[in-house]
Amino acid sequence: MKNKFIYIILYLNLSVLNLNAENHKSKLYFEDSYSKIKLMLSKKDTIDFKKAVFLVESAYYQEQLKEHGFNDVVKFYATLCNKVINSGDIDYTERDKNIAMAQCGVFIFMTDSLSMITDEGIAKHPPFSYNHADFAGQKDWSNMFVSTVMQTKKGNCHSLPYLYKIIMDELGYESHLALAPNHIYIKVNNKKVGWYNIELTCADFPTDAWYAASGYIHTDAIRNGIYMRALTDKEAVAMTLVDLAQGYQAKFGIEDGSFIIKCCDTALEHFPKYINAMLLKAEILTELYRESKDEELFRQMTELYGNIHKLGYRKMPQQMYANWLNSLNSEEGNQQIKAILNPRTK
Repeated sequence: MKNKFIYIILYLNLSVLNLNAENHKSKLYFEDSYSKIKLMLSKKDTIDFKKAVFLVESAYYQEQLKEHGFNDVVKFYATLCNKVINSGDIDYTERDKNIAMAQCGVFIFMTDSLSMITDEGIAKHPPFSYNHADFAGQKDWSNMFVSTVMQTKKGNCHSLPYLYKIIMDELGYESHLALAPNHIYIKVNNKKVGWYNIELTCADFPTDAWYAASGYIHTDAIRNGIYMRALTDKEAVAMTLVDLAQGYQAKFGIEDGSFIIKCCDTALEHFPKYINAMLLKAEILTELYRESKDEELFRQMTELYGNIHKLGYRKMPQQMYANWLNSLNSEEGNQQIKAILNPRTK
């Protein structure tokens, strides 16, 4: 009996050691992705939004997600978009025709059904739709991923604009992410329309005035540049570090907070007014303070929340956000853009 008891203890100890070893290995994937994204931001590697997004998702899947497969899907999507662009259904005559048609082509690809000729006949490529069941990744964090959109054709206000930008980058044209409370959308520009917004959650083109009026955005937040502006490619890559931190948190919890805070600090170094990085760091500091009652943590926490408030951030309740998303469907949008997409409406 004594020998059996000793065997059980040894077995349990070995199981704990194996689990710790697996956790350590899993965390190394996150550290590796962090290091590679940091190299982009420090100009020691090329800024590459597609690569940064892949690194975030690959870390979460412990490198089971293959880069060549991810890239092949993006290339396939770009090929389909080129078919739309060259179809003759987009009416645009200004000098910047190529970029304007790319903007419209990617939008049509993502929001409408496309017919494709295959070896087996004509096949339909369905539009991407909104994941109402888990729009914030609370049930499964991978629902925030571009790779999930590729598999399920369902996404949210995080993954859908990310995919739009990735395809535009693949085509060689400029596009920009933009922020609203709890929300990401697309900003693009052409000579005929000027700057306009692309809302992929409902396939529409809300105006800046609509976002400002109905998106729970304080005027100070707009004035201070935390919402509603076109982000640079470097800022977009900095955003992926917070995605990486949130993936880490979903997998391992807060732990001592060091990795999550490191990601937030590096993101803020290159995107100083990235409100989501500030909010996540403040959340982690708050949790750490609750456990330790450390006065230095309390000082950092209160200082950060003070800065967040000064910038104009106001918390948007989840139900209000859900109602706001639903109201997008009733927004009339930008009729100039709709006319380009459908010449018969002019």
